[in-house]
Amino acid sequence: MRVHTSELSEFSPAERWALVRDGHAVVVQGIICILDTVSGPRLRLDALLCGDHLGVAHEDAVAIEQSALWVLGAISVPPRQLCIAGLDGVRLYVGKARTHVRELNIPRTDCLTFGSRLVTTPERTAADIARYSSDDDCAFADLTALAQRTGYRNRHALAIVGRTVHLPFAKRARQRLGAALAHAVGVVDAVDAANGIEESIKVAGVAHFKNKPIES
Repeated sequence: MRVHTSELSEFSPAERWALVRDGHAVVVQGIICILDTVSGPRLRLDALLCGDHLGVAHEDAVAIEQSALWVLGAISVPPRQLCIAGLDGVRLYVGKARTHVRELNIPRTDCLTFGSRLVTTPERTAADIARYSSDDDCAFADLTALAQRTGYRNRHALAIVGRTVHLPFAKRARQRLGAALAHAVGVVDAVDAANGIEESIKVAGVAHFKNKPIES
């Protein structure tokens, strides 16, 4: 019997565990994943947001922060706690101990769609990681991994922080995004994250800031 991940939400919990028992699925950190489906963002997002595992209507839920990092392939192991928010400010009520719900207004423009399920874009994910990660080193490692995997646009991430200044930790988010970009181009002192990031160009494979002389 072949089962596609998109059909997993139609199965009862007993049926899903039967798939695991019969060798058609595996359990990764408590998440049931179908073996016959090609690995990728859609598989990971389906595994996170399917049916009763989430406890809310999946069309209103958006995978964010660490969960988004896993869906986008920036980290290899799913986080112990599922992180979600409601699309367009919808309030989600989840009685699951391992599900963390943030009351954020995530517009659809900040989302990628895989099937009928949603995850934040790399830029929105970067903005949220920079804002909410409690540790600078962890935030930097996550932003670096996200950049390597998705090549997110730092200026767009900064713009998201700029239009969500009503949320906490905006200054910290700008500083972390600036530091991550500075590390990527190898120029730490030339970046002032609080005042925006200058455009950069590449000459002979080396990034330089525009409006700065380039030595021969």
